[in-house]
Amino acid sequence: MAGKVRVGVVGIGFMGKMHFGVYKANPKSQVVAIADVDAKKLSGDWSAIAGNIGDGSAKSVDLAGIRKYRDAMDLINDPEVDLVDITLPTYLHARYTLAALAAGKHVISEKPICDNLADAKKVVAAAKKARGRFMVAHCIRFWPEYAWTKEHVVEKGEFGKVLSASFRRLSGTPIWSWTNWLMDAKKSGAAAVDLHIHDVDYVRYLFGDPKAVWAQGAVNAVSKGGGVDHIVAQYRYPGVGQVTAEGGWAMAPGFGFEMSFILVCEKATVVYNCTKTPAFAVHLRNGKTLTPKVAAGDGYSLELDYFLDCIQKKRNPKVVTGTEALKSLALALAEVRSLKAGGKQVRA
Repeated sequence: MAGKVRVGVVGIGFMGKMHFGVYKANPKSQVVAIADVDAKKLSGDWSAIAGNIGDGSAKSVDLAGIRKYRDAMDLINDPEVDLVDITLPTYLHARYTLAALAAGKHVISEKPICDNLADAKKVVAAAKKARGRFMVAHCIRFWPEYAWTKEHVVEKGEFGKVLSASFRRLSGTPIWSWTNWLMDAKKSGAAAVDLHIHDVDYVRYLFGDPKAVWAQGAVNAVSKGGGVDHIVAQYRYPGVGQVTAEGGWAMAPGFGFEMSFILVCEKATVVYNCTKTPAFAVHLRNGKTLTPKVAAGDGYSLELDYFLDCIQKKRNPKVVTGTEALKSLALALAEVRSLKAGGKQVRA
């Protein structure tokens, strides 16, 4: 594709606003349309949008020259839109992803791919037949510190064998979502599927599919509908002594947000914690500490730049595929089954 990729963003919430800003700043793209049911957002008043990671972008946005749609299907059918970016609530992903793929558009959908495996399989099958490219926005695969760890610690084995790996993603309760959909487990999957899935996907990215998983945690702690609001999962991988991921959004408001990991290796301990300064460090066995140099930017800007590059160069994404996103959803749902069965070990 020659020239800029013309983008339409469907759903102007926390992630829609984030993606909008990334596209505006990227020379490969041009935002030509947005869609949302909220008239205030279509007017450029984004003051009510909030999230669990700081966003310093404007609360009043100039939308001059950008087409505004109340109905997402009108944006999908707009011939001037090349790429449809779906940042809608999870329970709407399948409907609009399938429609955009059928319309011949390139499509990036927020994670998780869907809220259930049946729909996810339909999306993967449709994407394989579609004219456009498809990717799920599992941004942690692109987050600089996480990407560096994948390359240098796991793939290249620069610090020897990984002996133990622990991941955490904890947040105050997300009460900012449109119509409070995040607090309805039947729409969001609660913390296990909406928040914790970041680390579920990253665990798979590092180590592949586990032989089994078991989990414990809290159900209906802050949400409704039988959702898992806090979860601690243990994965069984031959050759790695311990792999654990903890996630939840039942933390009190003063807690804020934390994403972190610790990988204990034969020659070093690799630590990342977004609440610390420096956030990223490699502590060597000889007592020295390194601060690795990582790529500039964050996971959002890097993942969207990657997908834009795939579109312009007419190649399918490889860092995140539909099948990978499907498998990560399946693993998260397996953890939920284990938790609700009293921590019983289940096949992933």
